[in-house]
This record gives sequence, structure tokens and C-alpha cells, in this order.
Amino acid sequence: MKTILSAEVLAALHAEGRAQAALSRFIDPMAISRCRRVLTQRGQDWAQSVLLRDLARRSRLYPSMPWLEDGEPEILVLADAAEWKALSREVTP
Repeated sequence: MKTILSAEVLAALHAEGRAQAALSRFIDPMAISRCRRVLTQRGQDWAQSVLLRDLARRSRLYPSMPWLEDGEPEILVLADAAEWKALSREVTP
């Protein structure tokens, strides 16, 4: 599955996700938890289309999950919310 979000929206989400991650020098465990849920539900093909890169490198802590750079868990959570919002606008008359 690929993302339905446009390149402009993805660029804005990338900037917002990296800005959220930069607010603290520590990793937000809630963001990681939400990100794992999103990856489980949407799949890594979707995540690749959102992050615009290959996710072959694996996490050391969770080998079933991809290695994510700073801000990428936040980007995936934001993209998930943006897609649900876009889909709800399409369905609503």
C-alpha cells in the first residue's frame, strides 16, 4: 500500500515531524509506541512511501521493525493522521 498524500503534504509533515523530535534530546516513548502501532497497521511499504527511502535496515531493539532516523516516528504518526483526515473528507458528502 502506498500513501495517498501529495508531495507537498509529505514535505510539510517531514518538517513538522523533525521539529517535534527536535524539542527534546531524548526519544519520546509515546511516539515510538504510536509509530509501532502505525507500522503494524499500515505496513512497511506504506512507511517507505511516506519516508521516501528504503527501510531494509532493521532496528536493533525490535528486529521486525525498520531502523528509523530522528523525527521519522513522528512523521509516520503525523502521516497516518493526515491520511485518515483525507479519507474522511472523501467519504463525507
